[in-house]
Amino acid sequence: MNKQDFDAQAFYDAVDREVKARDITWRQVSSETGVSPTTLTRMGQGRKPDAGSLAALSKWAVLNPADFVSATSDVGLPARPAAQTLNEVSLLFRQDPSLTAEARKQLEAIVQTAYQSLRKPKVE
Repeated sequence: MNKQDFDAQAFYDAVDREVKARDITWRQVSSETGVSPTTLTRMGQGRKPDAGSLAALSKWAVLNPADFVSATSDVGLPARPAAQTLNEVSLLFRQDPSLTAEARKQLEAIVQTAYQSLRKPKVE
């Protein structure tokens, strides 16, 4: 597998969402994970984390690094069908205890509409 297949920016963005959700500072992330502030700053500038930092941040944010490997890489992964993507998003909304049933329906409708209008056209 090629290192370029790992989407470091998407991984950083996911960690950043976790930082915001926990309402903590990046300095606290450094303290809790053992990842240096310099490494976190470099990641914010688009650099890929080293293996140890990736492991520590993945554990801390409960992220699977494999989820940030492009499905179009040379590892033989099939492209994800649109229905599967939308079903996974829907499942996440259903598992969120902070959302009412009506809020989940509304979010699912918003995501589905946006997804359908923004995805690449099918190549046949």
